[in-house]
Amino acid sequence: MSQTQILTRDATGVTFANPTDPDYRVRFKTTSSQKSLNGVSVMNFVTEIIVNDNVQVALGNTTANDPVAIRIRVSGSLASAGRRDAILKNIASQLARWADENVFAGFEPKTAPNIVG
Repeated sequence: MSQTQILTRDATGVTFANPTDPDYRVRFKTTSSQKSLNGVSVMNFVTEIIVNDNVQVALGNTTANDPVAIRIRVSGSLASAGRRDAILKNIASQLARWADENVFAGFEPKTAPNIVG
C-alpha cells in the first residue's frame, strides 16, 4: 500500500502527496515578519495549510476534472498562541456541521458559530 510522503520541500514549507493519487496535495507553508504591538516589536507567523485535488465530475453526457482547493490561513505572534489555538480548535470542531449545511456551496449556516470566550 502506498503512503503519503513528502513531494517537495522549499524555504517556506513542505508539500505531501500520495504517489497513487498525486493530484491530492497538502502543503504546509509558514512565513514570518516583524510587527509592532503597542510599540513592541514581535515576530508574526503566518501559516497556511493548502489542500488541492482534482475531482472528476459528471456533467450531462461528459466528464471534467474540477480543481478543488481548501486553504486555512492562521496569523499571529507567539504571544497570542493560546488564543489562536483556542479559536482554531473551536472553528475546526464546527466545520463538519457547516459542510452538512451546504455553507461551502453558498448557503447561510443554519448553526450559528460557537464563539469561544
